[in-house]
Amino acid sequence: LAQGFGCHLFAMPAAPTYLVAWANFVVSVLSLGGGCIFVFGTVSKARLILDCELLDVDCNASWRSIFSLVPDVLIATWTPVILGLLATSLHVSSLRQWTPRSNLVLAFFMLVLALFGTAGFTGMLGVITAFLAGFLGLATACLHFAGHKDLAVLSL
Repeated sequence: LAQGFGCHLFAMPAAPTYLVAWANFVVSVLSLGGGCIFVFGTVSKARLILDCELLDVDCNASWRSIFSLVPDVLIATWTPVILGLLATSLHVSSLRQWTPRSNLVLAFFMLVLALFGTAGFTGMLGVITAFLAGFLGLATACLHFAGHKDLAVLSL
């Protein structure tokens, strides 16, 4: 199909997988960027107060409300960055910590990224990124069910 339109760049047997892999990478970087914007906006609200008494327990409550290991705070603040970094690392060999076993697992991850890592963060950028990640999750699942064995990730 690609050769019929005079395009030789993607005229290879795994062209659909290659295209979906690049699109997944772009959406992963968008997700990471949106997560960083969200975290920067959240962190910029933190105020470290230095004008308090030595043992004042409520002096820096606003700081503690953002930089905390309390699971609710940690997840609400850092989820978009963590999922965006994990998604981006799938495509960068030196950052890769995990590789999906199949395109179906990758498709599921892209849907998780869309629903939990982008949609509720950074305004319309998050909504658009979530839409794209969801669409690419479906496209990646289609690759799996169409029998494409090559994983739709890059090795940058």
